[in-house]
Amino acid sequence: MNLIFNEISILPVTASSHTLRTNFINLLKVYELAKKDFGFKHLVFPQNIGQVDVTTTQKFIDWIYELPSTSEKNNILSVLKRPFGNDVLEEQVEELNKYYFNDAQNGIPDTYCNGMAVAHVKENLCISLSTNVIWDKLRIDFYKITNDDLDIEDVSVNNISNEVHFQNIAISSFIQSISSVTLAVSTIPPGNKSISLRDDHGKNILLAFSNRLVMSEYVVSVINSLPFNPRAVNLIKRIYNDGKIELVLYWEDKGIGIIIQTTGRNYKETEEIAKLLKEQYDR
Repeated sequence: MNLIFNEISILPVTASSHTLRTNFINLLKVYELAKKDFGFKHLVFPQNIGQVDVTTTQKFIDWIYELPSTSEKNNILSVLKRPFGNDVLEEQVEELNKYYFNDAQNGIPDTYCNGMAVAHVKENLCISLSTNVIWDKLRIDFYKITNDDLDIEDVSVNNISNEVHFQNIAISSFIQSISSVTLAVSTIPPGNKSISLRDDHGKNILLAFSNRLVMSEYVVSVINSLPFNPRAVNLIKRIYNDGKIELVLYWEDKGIGIIIQTTGRNYKETEEIAKLLKEQYDR
């Protein structure tokens, strides 16, 4: 399991390097407890974390290398490693620019929030620096841009900022829900599963592949053909929270593909199903 660092919990930036150090050391203590007692494996940072402003005069990378304690410096550097947020999102990396946070009263106007975006898309737990009461909330609200007209919807993530938060029932229940996956199976016989494909190039190949695919107990239907993806190199193109998966037969001419409905009820379940389908049907 990944724990996702909320990089905008650095905001509003402090003028004190010492204050930031204290908050960051506390964050590492919380992360160590998350690993030891709850099975978290990795603390995910934004890919550009080194260039983030963390004090009124320093960027993150400058602040680290100016820390007086070598052990503290090394402890922080030891968690700054791949996978970063972009790596975790994979094919959903374009989602990053759709999420923003706003709290003008606390000096944080509309601000892109990579960490919370990753946590929301991947249904992971967020961890914040305890720099302000807004980052000590167990659930943080923010916004997602839903279309080109800039319509928005309210979204939220589960969040921790200190060790006591692990004792909260809502947080412990959420951790339990993301740490184990129980996949539902389709009750529809394979021969009765719907297969809908466009009448264009490669339909016969897609139909043969679809007939194999619906044999899986986790596949409900084949919804439609995909536009051509000639540069695709992976079977799994995209995974959705509602159980849909886009697959591309990258070994075929023009990268023909399909979108299917699976029994996945959330992103984690759908991701697990995608892994199983890749193992069984990839070249």
